[in-house]
Amino acid sequence: MRGRPSIQLTVPGSLRYRQVAVRVVAEAARMVSEGTSEPPVNGADGYDLRNPFDSAFVSAFAEIFNNIAIHAYQRTATGAIELIITIGEDYLEVEIRDDGVAFDLDTVAPLALDELHEGGMGIHIARTMLDELHYEAGPPNLWRLRKALPVASASDTPSGSTLTMS
Repeated sequence: MRGRPSIQLTVPGSLRYRQVAVRVVAEAARMVSEGTSEPPVNGADGYDLRNPFDSAFVSAFAEIFNNIAIHAYQRTATGAIELIITIGEDYLEVEIRDDGVAFDLDTVAPLALDELHEGGMGIHIARTMLDELHYEAGPPNLWRLRKALPVASASDTPSGSTLTMS
C-alpha cells in the first residue's frame, strides 16, 4: 500500500452522506479501470458505472456503507465513517473505519438462493462483488474491501487483434 496514491475522506455515519462517499469511491474505481488519473473527456456530472469493475466495487462499497449507517450506528448518525482509498495500478482498496456497534462477520450465513429476500443481502452482495472482504471488530471497526482488475486473456481481444502484455 505504501507509495500508492490514496484519498482520505471522513463523513458522518448517516445515509444522508452515502452519495458523497459513493461518488468518491466511484471516481477512484474509474481511475483504476481506465488506467489513468485524467478526468473523463465528456465532463459529465455524476459518475459512470458502465465498466463492470466500477459497478461491482461501488455496489459492494454502498452495501457496506449502508450496514454501518443502519446497523453499526443504528441510524443515529452519532459517529463518523472514515475512508482510506488506495488506488493501485490494477486494484482498488478501501479501508473503512467506524466506532459503531461491532458484529461477527462469520455469523452471516450463506444466502439461500431459492428464497426471495427483501433485505439482509448486503454482506452477500459485497462478498460476491469483491476479491477480498475483511472485517475486524473494534473499536474502531475496520473493513477492508479490495478488488483487482481482471487479467485480460486472448479470448478478451477482438478477433484479428493481438494482445500484447508488457
